[in-house]
Amino acid sequence: MATTTPTTSTASSETRISREELQTLRKEMLAQFEAFENSFGKKYPLVWWGTLVGPLIVTLAIIIGLGLEYGWAFVGKLASTAIIAFFVFGRFIILGGGDAGSDEIRMFLTSAQLFALMTYLDLFVAVILSFHIGFLFKLPVLGPKVSELVADGQVILKLHPWMRRMTFFGLAAFVIFPLAATGSVGGSIFGRLLGMSRWSTLLGIAVGSIIGNGMMYVGSDVINRYLDKDNPLLFWGGVVVIVGLIILLERRYRKMKQDLLA
Repeated sequence: MATTTPTTSTASSETRISREELQTLRKEMLAQFEAFENSFGKKYPLVWWGTLVGPLIVTLAIIIGLGLEYGWAFVGKLASTAIIAFFVFGRFIILGGGDAGSDEIRMFLTSAQLFALMTYLDLFVAVILSFHIGFLFKLPVLGPKVSELVADGQVILKLHPWMRRMTFFGLAAFVIFPLAATGSVGGSIFGRLLGMSRWSTLLGIAVGSIIGNGMMYVGSDVINRYLDKDNPLLFWGGVVVIVGLIILLERRYRKMKQDLLA
């Protein structure tokens, strides 16, 4: 994806996006989300409530099951890792996993556990937001940040118009790419920009998540073969490298976004 994106401020007029257009698009999408949720909740109340409350019930059941089976210390480690992954590393955290029984010095889990955790988090968010993302737009703190993802989705569509033609595969590619703007939250909005149904959006996010997380899992397996992650110097050095890569990707993308905004 990154090889085809412009890196200077000389973006053509065809790819530039005015801030007025983005503001109008945000309002239109919010109106669409509200209209959908109102009509969908009346026509299919069981599905509406199921997609809203169901993921929370399933997650609670999983937490209780893991606590009884492996102990509450493991659940605490799982929760702290999920928070770190969600706010800092994203799916890159899978690269920090190790083999079973060899993660004594690490705050993270094994590669397989991290793959399962990240995939579940993606699906958890996707199920809720594919049908109820209008709630987030209304929240006082998260609302403006979520609405900004509309701009991110529109920028990526301008940079890669093939995604609009490919729809499902375009959404999957969007989710695979490891940016803060992408992932299941951004994918829920991106699917609507592509005109996809909620179920298709959910399936596209699931496919993109499994592929993206799977690529990181394979990368972690390769790293485990050639590096001793139980060496604190190597492990924390790897953490610094991953954080630097995340910052580099985000800064480069923000620069491209700024160039495209007229």
